[in-house]
Amino acid sequence: MVNVPCAGIHLSGPNASKTAVVVLRATGDLTFSALELVRVYEKIGSFGSLFSDERLISILSSEGPLASVFVDCPLTAPPCVDCSRPSCPGAVRCEDVGVAFMLSVANRHLARGKRKSRPVNPQSQRLWDVVQMSAGESRIPVRTEPTYSSNHAPLVVRARTLQRRLNSLGQKGFELRETNVPAVVELLSERYLPGSGAAAGGLPPAAAFRSFEHGLGFRQQMVDAFLECGFLIAPEGTDGANLDAAADVVESLSASVEVFQALVTAIVAVLHSGHLTFPPVAGFEQAGGGWVHLPDFGKF
Repeated sequence: MVNVPCAGIHLSGPNASKTAVVVLRATGDLTFSALELVRVYEKIGSFGSLFSDERLISILSSEGPLASVFVDCPLTAPPCVDCSRPSCPGAVRCEDVGVAFMLSVANRHLARGKRKSRPVNPQSQRLWDVVQMSAGESRIPVRTEPTYSSNHAPLVVRARTLQRRLNSLGQKGFELRETNVPAVVELLSERYLPGSGAAAGGLPPAAAFRSFEHGLGFRQQMVDAFLECGFLIAPEGTDGANLDAAADVVESLSASVEVFQALVTAIVAVLHSGHLTFPPVAGFEQAGGGWVHLPDFGKF
C-alpha cells in the first residue's frame, strides 16, 4: 500500500460556507488499520470574487497527488432526471440501460418471493437505491437512506461541475467517488463503538451523529474511539504551540458535523484505495454508475 494521501469532501451548497475537506494517509499496510490525519479544512465558501469551487480546486491541487477523492453526496441522478429524449414511451418500453437494469433487479427480487418495500420509479430512484431495496442483489450488510431527493439535486449539479473543473487540471487521482455517511457511521460504530445507542440517547448511529441534542457527544466518542484504538493517528506537535494546534485540529473533527462528515468520507477514500470497500455488483457501472462505496471490514 503506497502512502498516498486521500481526501474526503463534505460538499454543501455553492452559496454556503459549510464545505469541509479532510485529508488522511494510510501508515504502512492497511491491515494495521492506521490512518494518519494530514490536514483539515473547514468553512470553504466563496471569498470575494473567488468561488468556493476554485478554493476546493486549490486545496486538492496543493494536497496532490491524491490516491482518491470522495464526496458525501450523490454523483448521479435518477435515469428520468438525466433523460434528454424528446418523447417518453414509459418505463417498461424505455431504451435506457439504467431503467432496464432497475426493472430487471426488481423482477428478480419478486421472482424470489420477496416483497418490494416501494415501487421502482426511475423518476425518483437511482440504481443504487433499487439494488439496496432488493435483497440478494447486494452483499453490503447495511441499508442506506434513499440517496436522492429534491434536497440533494443541487448537490448533484455542484458535484458534477466540480468534476469537470477537476478534469480540466489533467491530473490523475481526481475522479470523484461517492459514499453515504450515515451508512458508514453505522458500520464504524459497530466496529469501534459497540453499545453506542445508549450513549446517543437511544438513537441509531446514523441519526445520532447529526442530532442537535446528542450529536456532539456521539461524534466525540467516535473520534476518541478511533484515536484510542490506533485506527486514527493525530498529528504530532513538537512544542507547546504545535501541540495546541494539533489538539485544535483533533477537536474540530467532532465539533463540526460538516468536518465529521468529511472525516468519515476521507476514511472511505483511504479504505477504497486499499481495496477495502464493497465493489459494484455485476453490470452496475455499465448501466449508469453511481455506486455508493462502503467499508468492507470483512477484508481486514
